[in-house]
Amino acid sequence: MKCIKVTGTDDPADKFISFFCNSLQNKIVCVIQESETGRCEVSFPGSRTVMGIMRSMPPDIYLLRSGTEIIAPVVHCGSDAISDNPLVLALFDGKESSISSEDIFAGTFNLLPQKTAEECGRCGLDCRRFAEALLRGEKREEDCFFAPGSVEVKLGGRIAELGSFPAGMIEGAVRGLVSSLKGYNEKEDISVTIKS
Repeated sequence: MKCIKVTGTDDPADKFISFFCNSLQNKIVCVIQESETGRCEVSFPGSRTVMGIMRSMPPDIYLLRSGTEIIAPVVHCGSDAISDNPLVLALFDGKESSISSEDIFAGTFNLLPQKTAEECGRCGLDCRRFAEALLRGEKREEDCFFAPGSVEVKLGGRIAELGSFPAGMIEGAVRGLVSSLKGYNEKEDISVTIKS
């Protein structure tokens, strides 16, 4: 899931969210923001119908408007000065963005596992430094040990974190086993459920 953190003052941030959602006509955008009471508000702004949103879940991208610390590209809104943050992908002054919405979408990557070097570091970096390297073009998403691949394992309905090696082993084993079955098509998804 792609995610952008939106920072800055309220009015320009609200204008950016509207601008971004309206300029990406064929994408579903989910906006998550904290209210003054600390509750989360989730909305799907844009010209989509309720049924269209429900049929196309999950969204193509999340915009997070929250004080929650998260490692993701940042769009900073407003004219106030920002500190030197290497995660800033774009600036929005209340009228226009420093780069197009399409470039913002393209420059955004799937949400990293939010791990420190002590928790993971398998790529040699913590998630923040890895995100910075992604934005500079020095790394690719696939370089993350936990990068979402073609294999998803759920344990009790929760998605398990898989590294590239176990994901590759599972994919190879399952494809090898089912390839001899009648009706197998290598271009179709394979679902396996093991019930307790």
